[in-house]
Amino acid sequence: MAIIVYISRESITDWAALLAGYALAASFLLAAQWAAQRFPGNRPVSLARFAAPLLVLPFVYSAAARTVLILHGHYVDDTVIAWETSLFGGSSNVLAGAVGGRLLTELLTFCYFSFYGCFLIPFLLYARGRRALGERYLFAAMLTLLTCYLGFIAVPLAGPVAAAPELFAAHRPYGYVITPLQSQIMATFDPPGTCFPSPHVAGAWITLLCLRRHLSRVSRIVLWVLTLGLTAAVVYDWYHYVSDVVAGLAVALAVHAVAERLSVRRARPRIPVQA
Repeated sequence: MAIIVYISRESITDWAALLAGYALAASFLLAAQWAAQRFPGNRPVSLARFAAPLLVLPFVYSAAARTVLILHGHYVDDTVIAWETSLFGGSSNVLAGAVGGRLLTELLTFCYFSFYGCFLIPFLLYARGRRALGERYLFAAMLTLLTCYLGFIAVPLAGPVAAAPELFAAHRPYGYVITPLQSQIMATFDPPGTCFPSPHVAGAWITLLCLRRHLSRVSRIVLWVLTLGLTAAVVYDWYHYVSDVVAGLAVALAVHAVAERLSVRRARPRIPVQA
């Protein structure tokens, strides 16, 4: 992402600040790694090293959001809307919202809201002494989200609400408590251009794929329900297009395959070469 910013610096007014931010983030990660090696028995240092990727994630997300237009120069929602309209015979968001009411909206939005709990999972695993699993999950989650951030730049989409405000006003889903809360969160913290692939869908599915074998039966069922509900909610609540959902799921599946392959290679015993 820093390379993209540097190459496109003539079209970015704050490119120097962005590069400085990337440099500081990288320096923090390296410093956390050095401190963990220098003080191996220090629990606060160990926790800081473990959490370092999550701590730099907000900056990386905001930096990606500020550079979504550097390749195309404009949003490409019209192309996606035209393609989905020809495929479904209308707006996928309108069609999804036609089957529900306030209660369904609230339940689906709750599933969407539950995604924020994914950022607590690594710390819960760490606290329960399952650091190895926490690190594997954190690696897969970070790789998933960073891939999505690159996708924002490759396919900049303003999102259904910004692209079709009149249509949204006519078909806007209403809930009770969680729905307006989530709408406020989206309006405050979700900038335009952060749609493709859907990081919520990708993050939820990589969580399910990484942890499903390590959970109790009840926890596994709950995770499946929340993940499926979130996948439907992103279109139902007008946060994403169907294309974003498919791309997010594809990213999660691809990253999981890579992470599993790397995990197997790391776990394979090394056989010393005979002299």
